[in-house]
Amino acid sequence: MISFKIANVPTLFIKAFYAEDVTVILDFVRSARDLRRDDNTDILFIDTPITAKTVDAVEKLTFEGYTVHFKDHHGLEGEATSDRDKLVEVSTKKLQDLLKENCTITVRSKHPACSTLVSPGQFKNALAIIADPDADGLTAAMKAAGIYYDGLDDDAAKLDSEPREQVQGSPLSQLLAKNLAVLPSYDVQNPRERERTQETIFKNWVAAVQGDAKAEAKLQEGVLKYERAVDVARKLAQNAKVIAPGTFLVDVCESPVFDPGTLMIQLEEDPKCQITVMRKDRGPIAALHGVQYSLAVARVYREEVNLQNLVPPDSANNPQRGIISNVSFLLHVNEDAWYEHVLPGLKTRV
Repeated sequence: MISFKIANVPTLFIKAFYAEDVTVILDFVRSARDLRRDDNTDILFIDTPITAKTVDAVEKLTFEGYTVHFKDHHGLEGEATSDRDKLVEVSTKKLQDLLKENCTITVRSKHPACSTLVSPGQFKNALAIIADPDADGLTAAMKAAGIYYDGLDDDAAKLDSEPREQVQGSPLSQLLAKNLAVLPSYDVQNPRERERTQETIFKNWVAAVQGDAKAEAKLQEGVLKYERAVDVARKLAQNAKVIAPGTFLVDVCESPVFDPGTLMIQLEEDPKCQITVMRKDRGPIAALHGVQYSLAVARVYREEVNLQNLVPPDSANNPQRGIISNVSFLLHVNEDAWYEHVLPGLKTRV
C-alpha cells in the first residue's frame, strides 16, 4: 500500500482484487474523515481497475454516506468476448447504476490518460483520492488535487503506454519514467521493498513538479541506475531465442536490473518479431509460483494478435491463479499455464 498527501488530499494507491484490499480502502477513508473538520464527503476513485472488489468498496462507502466519484478509462471497447470482459461489463453497469452522473467510465482510445478525465484542482477539497499505483494514477490524482503543469496530460499518456514510449515525454516526465523502470522487482522475501521504493519515487516526483531541487536531485540518481539498466538490457537481447513463429524469448532470471523498454526495442528490431517473452523469477506471479512468463505484442502487430486468446476464456485474471492480462497485447502467466496453454498456442498460431 502506498499512501501520502497530494496537495493536502490524502491519497491511497491500491488495486482492489481481494477482500483485504476493500478493508484497506474503507479504513483509509474513515481515518481521513476522522481528521477533517468540515462535512465534505467526496471520495474520488481514479484509474482504479474495474473489479468486483472495487465495486464492493464503492458500495460500502456509498452506504456509509460518502459521495463517491468514479473516473476510469478501462471500459470495454466493443463486445465482451471473454469471462473477464463479462465481469468488467457487469461491474461497469453496477458502478454506473449506483453512482449515476458521478461515474465516468470511458476507453483508452478516447482518453489515453486518466488525467484527461479531471480538471486541475477539481477535487482539491476531496476527503480522499483512491488511485491506481502507477504513473497514470499518480498524474491523475495530482491534477485532481491541484498540482498541474502544461503538458501533463501528454506526459501521462506516454507514461501509461508501452515501456519504449514511457521515456519519451518531457524531461520532467522522463525523471519519473526512468526511476520507475528500475524499481526492484517484487521479492517474496522482502515484499515491501518495491512498494517503499515506489512511494519514495512518487513523493519525490510530486515535489520536483513543484520545484523542489533536492527531490529532483534524488530522481537524477535514479536516472544513472536507469542508464546502467539500459546497458544490461542490450546484452540480454543478444541471448534471445525464437521459440515459435514470430516469438522471441529472453530468460532474465537472476539477471541484474534491466530496462524492459530497451530490451523490447532491441528484440523488435528484427522484422520477424511479433511477440516478445521474458521468463522472469520476479514479479507478482513469480512471487507466488516461482517463475512467470511476461508476453507483449510488438506495436505493429497489435491489431492482429490477441494474447488473451492463448488462455482459456474462463481463466481468472488473478496472480494467485497464475494469469494476469488487462489488455489484449500483454499477458503474464505462471509455468503451468505457459506449458499447458500458451506455448502450444504460440506454436500453432497462424
